Amino acid sequence: MSEHSIPRRQWRAIVNACLPLTDDGQGLWTIVLDGDRIAAVVPQTAMVRPDDAVVWDAQGHPVLPGSLMPTCTTQHGLEKLRLDLSQVRSLRELLQVVQNTASLVSRPSSRFLIGYDWDESLFGDEKRYPTRWDLDKVAPDVPVALRRIDGHLWVVNTKAMQAMNLPTDHPFVFKTDGQPNGLLADDAIRFLKPFIEPTLSEKREALRIASQIALEHGVTIVADLYADLEVYESAVADNDLTVRFVCCVPPATAQHLKAPLRWRIDRERCEAKFVKLFLDGSIGAHTAALREPYADMPNETGRLLLRDRTAEGLMLEFNDMGWRLAVHAIGDLAIDQAIEAFRFVRMEGKRFLRHRLEHLELLRPEHLGWLRQLQLVASMQPNFVARWQMPQGLYEHRLGWERAKGMNPFGSVVRAGIPLAFGSDGMPFGPLYGIVGALAHPEPNERLTLPQALLAYTQGAAFACGIESQVGTIAPGKLADFVVLSHLPDERNFADEWQSVKIVATFVGGKAEFLRDE
Repeated sequence: MSEHSIPRRQWRAIVNACLPLTDDGQGLWTIVLDGDRIAAVVPQTAMVRPDDAVVWDAQGHPVLPGSLMPTCTTQHGLEKLRLDLSQVRSLRELLQVVQNTASLVSRPSSRFLIGYDWDESLFGDEKRYPTRWDLDKVAPDVPVALRRIDGHLWVVNTKAMQAMNLPTDHPFVFKTDGQPNGLLADDAIRFLKPFIEPTLSEKREALRIASQIALEHGVTIVADLYADLEVYESAVADNDLTVRFVCCVPPATAQHLKAPLRWRIDRERCEAKFVKLFLDGSIGAHTAALREPYADMPNETGRLLLRDRTAEGLMLEFNDMGWRLAVHAIGDLAIDQAIEAFRFVRMEGKRFLRHRLEHLELLRPEHLGWLRQLQLVASMQPNFVARWQMPQGLYEHRLGWERAKGMNPFGSVVRAGIPLAFGSDGMPFGPLYGIVGALAHPEPNERLTLPQALLAYTQGAAFACGIESQVGTIAPGKLADFVVLSHLPDERNFADEWQSVKIVATFVGGKAEFLRDE
């Protein structure tokens, strides 16, 4: 047995690693590290270890490339600093939580009580949105603002509406019998933002929390789709990033910067390279733009958030400035608009960068050819399937089963040769739950295999973020970002066993940023 060729200086290695995504997936491997990169990946039997080697023994556990989250945000960390409503399972319970919290607030108060992530589809009593009148009963003297899980809908009480001086004729200020009911969607949320904006110190703490959550889920790169660059500048200056970030910025920020921005510290950890554009809202908020009305609201088809010419102009401007676009389009009408706008950019632009479409839930067969022709990346969320697309779920209620069952057509995307990237959008965080949705899609032809789902969270997500030359696979020359799992259930048993899978370790740049104590 001869020693594999490696640098002569002291080296480090991960030994006894099972690599499920290698060509054969059999046997154990050694991953040789050189600084923050992978120097070599060789069969365990071919490696002779020098006496001074520093090794970490994977003990035969599966080792995968670190997951990327191309649709996630540090907002997930901020949610942990405020009122967490994600586990609430009834309207009555939600109102009780608000009442209990409001009772602790000194009166009078102008400080908003802010809560995150209620989901009426999980309510066991009344599956409806809360209203300002509901909140007024339990917190009449404290301004309250509660965000729905998707971020496209907030509910506020009367006290908050008075503080906001909310225009009642705005199309996204919803009404009941002609009166504002406290529900604000999409564009109307801007009137609320000044009252809920966190301080820089809160944002830094939220970034720290979000980073830790990512590491605990085996995520090594987070695509922050609502990035506040001041927070990252502060974190980079303090050398305080434990995971990597690819940032999406709002249009106004991109216009100010003129070109994508990269910060460098010991190694590349943060880059602002995408602009996020919203073309519609969400299915849950009834604001995704549809060709046909919602089944549970026959007079509603949602709304496009940008006029066609406006969308085309913005996308052309940013493409020519060197920004890649991450375009939010959930409904089929919004996907129509996105494709037409990208066709315009392709014809009129100085160049055509690698752009991506976010969500694409109501993707139709006729869209597939255009996505392939325009070389767009499909950035999708299989956790939405597991959470809302199964029989009797939210999507069936909103759209009827015939439309709902065909949403999120992952298999069709793969067969069409369209690059597929998976993320979670933080609903919930982490890839394991999402893999369940990819494997158990209600339409058998749209299900993926386990390797296909894993590749979408790793190679596919790296490609979507434009960093596939650096991460996404365990290969020589790549950054040493990987995750060690306790085990990897087979495809047939994954849905039943995924919750037993533990993250043993998460490595970023060859450093174990997370190690499970036991």
